[in-house]
Amino acid sequence: MTRWCWLCHGRSNRITAVDKPVYYHCPVCDLIFIDDNYILNDKEEKERYLLHENTHENKGYVQFLSRFIETAVKPYRENLKTGLDFGCGPGPVLSDLLSAMGIKMDYYDPYFYNHIDFTGKKYHLITATEVLEHVRHPDKVMQFFKEHLTHRGILSIMTLFHSSYNFKKWWYRLDPTHICFYSPTTFNWIAEHFSFDIKYINSKNICVMQNIRQHPQDAV
Repeated sequence: MTRWCWLCHGRSNRITAVDKPVYYHCPVCDLIFIDDNYILNDKEEKERYLLHENTHENKGYVQFLSRFIETAVKPYRENLKTGLDFGCGPGPVLSDLLSAMGIKMDYYDPYFYNHIDFTGKKYHLITATEVLEHVRHPDKVMQFFKEHLTHRGILSIMTLFHSSYNFKKWWYRLDPTHICFYSPTTFNWIAEHFSFDIKYINSKNICVMQNIRQHPQDAV
């Protein structure tokens, strides 16, 4: 059984070690993604997100985001004047922390904060923390990032990589809103095909990329 990859559109093979839900693995870009029949509807998905305690009062969550900032934002801080927190959830805590650093932030989430008109908007920084595993069309999302980053803008991503785990027993896939999974190989494919330069990547969950292809309207 095969499906077309959500990211690179290559032919992907079913992961037979897992009975249900059904997953596919792409041998080209290394993306793992779920069968469409197991994707929650919008109401069910939003209800799951409302269970999260991602607020300023949750000190563990704030520390979690602060560690991300130390690794994936502060080393590139000098040229970051504007930013977008993409997929912020019901509480834009990361956006608030970055605003406190002097970065003028917008925040967006399709379920909670979807009021922004992105026409013509460019950002020096886009963050996506614990977001990409929820995305049904990672190809379109990457193109969105590309179009809305300035030349040499920074894309800072956090999502747990699948490459170091036994996928069948992996706890991260058990969240029904987690529908696709990445690895360092996946991000290397993204960098090559979307003209990003990988500035930092670890073996667990963080990738930082810089937009390196310039268009005339990108000169900021």
